[in-house]
Amino acid sequence: MMNWLYYLLEANLYLVLFYGFYRLFLQKETFYALNRYFLITTSVSAFLLPLFQFGFLKPSENLVADYTLNDEIQQIYTPSESFQTQIKASIFNFENILIATYLIVSILLLAKLLYSLYKIMKMKKSSFKTLENGVKLFDLNESKVAFSFFNLLFLDPQLTEKSTIIKHELVHIKQRHSIDVMFYEILQIINWFNPFSYLIKREIKIIHEYLADEETTSYEVEKYAYALFLIKNSSGAQNLPLTNQIFSSSILKRRISMLNQKKSGSWARLKLVLFIPIIGGAISISTMAFTKDYAIVVLSSTEKVQPRNILQETPPLKEKAKLHIAVPKKNSTSVKVKKLHSIKKNEQTEKLPQTYFYARNTYYEGKATKTDPRFIVVNGKGIEDNKLFVGVQNTESVKIINQSIAIKKYGNKGKNGAVEITGNNIKTIDKFPTPPPFPRLSLDRAKNELLVIPESDYETKTLTIYNKHGEVVYNTTDYKNDWNGKQGNYGDFASDLPKGSYQYFMKISGEPLKNKRGAIEMKN
Repeated sequence: MMNWLYYLLEANLYLVLFYGFYRLFLQKETFYALNRYFLITTSVSAFLLPLFQFGFLKPSENLVADYTLNDEIQQIYTPSESFQTQIKASIFNFENILIATYLIVSILLLAKLLYSLYKIMKMKKSSFKTLENGVKLFDLNESKVAFSFFNLLFLDPQLTEKSTIIKHELVHIKQRHSIDVMFYEILQIINWFNPFSYLIKREIKIIHEYLADEETTSYEVEKYAYALFLIKNSSGAQNLPLTNQIFSSSILKRRISMLNQKKSGSWARLKLVLFIPIIGGAISISTMAFTKDYAIVVLSSTEKVQPRNILQETPPLKEKAKLHIAVPKKNSTSVKVKKLHSIKKNEQTEKLPQTYFYARNTYYEGKATKTDPRFIVVNGKGIEDNKLFVGVQNTESVKIINQSIAIKKYGNKGKNGAVEITGNNIKTIDKFPTPPPFPRLSLDRAKNELLVIPESDYETKTLTIYNKHGEVVYNTTDYKNDWNGKQGNYGDFASDLPKGSYQYFMKISGEPLKNKRGAIEMKN
């Protein structure tokens, strides 16, 4: 859905740009039919241009992985639920609120459109007679209104100069102006957040009146008499936005002004030539300024442009290779083995040598998450529900694919990225392996020993101590290996601490994979 909103945003930028060109160069010209087709064509083009891009302006995505191996094995313990912050997905996030607001307003405007159609159809119950070309003329007695909708003409028979009114409305019907009106009503429902949509709809209806006025006065009706006739009856318009109404007072001044306007010369049409570089510039902007997945047509490419996943084959795992091993603890569900590597800036995927893959309590974009949100594919078969998927072992390759490529490959399922797992002897894991015991430390407070967590020699670290009930008794965001375990500093526990068993959780430099946890036995 967010892709749709991004697409709408880009389309509306072009809509504003094209309308600005119309206001600047064409609005005051008298070639009304050309102006009508310009507005319609550019409105459609605004929604087509985001689907195009220039291939020669789009760099190829050459993906290269640079692997670095080192000499040690490090164990990283994933915190259990009682010691890590759980990231709970809420439906009340900005994205969902934005989508809900857009849909609600669009639905309300659609309901308004349907109600307007209902009001017009209700008027069809009155008596009518058929005119030329199948036009139906309905009598609306004592209504003082006259308007048309497709091939329906509604008229108060008591109005004076009925023949002039009918001539005017027949122009609307013959030139199918109601199709334009319906098109812009639908466009307004889609683009309700863009005020220029309302301006364009108003402009197209004014052009309709210019066209009808021009053709009506080109025969027996004199322009001066016609203008007086419009002024005299200007109070007879109804609030029916879907119709073409001859007596619309809101645009009366402009209509009379254009009736007396000197005809534009043929040279004025050359202004449209200026629009050609605007189209080219719009496609260039669309290609370079927007990172998007909805472009489907590539123009002017010297070669077939497509995302390239060029992956360096994983080098064999040497005897002394640095590994990260994520081992699950109680109430935790993540085991991962992967070789350390660095990925160059333009890389979009990672191919990792792993023997296990677990889909729980992983870290995604630096945050702990209960279930891996990425789309997981095992030997070409997608996992439909990650919550029911524990993991696999005996893997030969685990390929991590970023969001943009995953969406192109798997559609909406790849919105959070994807994981492609392959292997000839892959086995599904039904339950998690038994975790090893917590590291246990002993702190003799009588000897004024200080708490030093093994392998925690980092500049910045946060230490949290919990009692046997899981309550925080001590917390510091800048631990310097200087706590002797005698006193707490948190809430009701800011006093002497009794001896016994405690648990610790140390957050290292804000990097989850370096975190430490375990148990402490406090002695007197």
